[in-house]
Amino acid sequence: MGASRDARRDEADRAPVQWWRPNGALLPGFEEALIATVKALAASLPAPRHDPFYGLDRDGPGLRVLERLTRHGDFRKYVFVLDAAAGLGGAARWLALRYGCRVLALDQQCAALAVARRLTRRARLADRVWSLAGSIDRIPVRDATFTQIWAVEALRRAREPARAIAELFRVLRPGSPIALQVRVHRDPSDARSPTLGTYRSALAAAGFVDVDCEDVTGEHEETSPLVLSARTQLARRLAERGGNVAAARAAAEPRAPTLPAARDEPHLRVYQLFARRPSV
Repeated sequence: MGASRDARRDEADRAPVQWWRPNGALLPGFEEALIATVKALAASLPAPRHDPFYGLDRDGPGLRVLERLTRHGDFRKYVFVLDAAAGLGGAARWLALRYGCRVLALDQQCAALAVARRLTRRARLADRVWSLAGSIDRIPVRDATFTQIWAVEALRRAREPARAIAELFRVLRPGSPIALQVRVHRDPSDARSPTLGTYRSALAAAGFVDVDCEDVTGEHEETSPLVLSARTQLARRLAERGGNVAAARAAAEPRAPTLPAARDEPHLRVYQLFARRPSV
């Protein structure tokens, strides 16, 4: 029995991972394994002040890149932020804890929203972070609701990126900023993939001004030893609970099949785009 468990652990350490199934459902036992991992870590090392779940509730980039994404905004207590395609709400909770702002976490996956709400209650942030079901193509809120918008690689889920950006313009208050992070495949053989110019043109067409861009490809991936260790421990728990071992190894990004690491794709670049809705 012990040898079998050790073998499963070794296999889990080597295999690539995603927390999600192709249909958008979380792996069986994911939430329970996450909470167990957090409790085990907390017994010897307190969680970072602004990252109460050791990064296990965040997809994609590390906090260093997220900090860069906030530079062009003014995230204060009175600010109301839209976090589009928020997943488990980790970035939304980080924003609320780091800057004190209120955040609406939008996602179209019901499983993710349910877990996000429970994690938010555990973090005692239910008065500052809310989860809402909806698509970035059709956001179910009235015009000019938010004083900040950020979307971390959310446009990949949009059927039409230009339409999604126009929708983001609609729900942003005049004079307010938007920050987007996008992945761009520069493979000349794939003419269908949006380019950086596609996104810049869509921002201008929607009415945004002062469009700026930064290449963050080299900084995109998670590098925190604490977060990477936490993901490995979570992966082992999922494997031991009988999940698919090949899909239960913590990689730099939980959704690795849909969000491949930039280092593994020479044609892939990661950009942050900043713009503002005019005051009038």
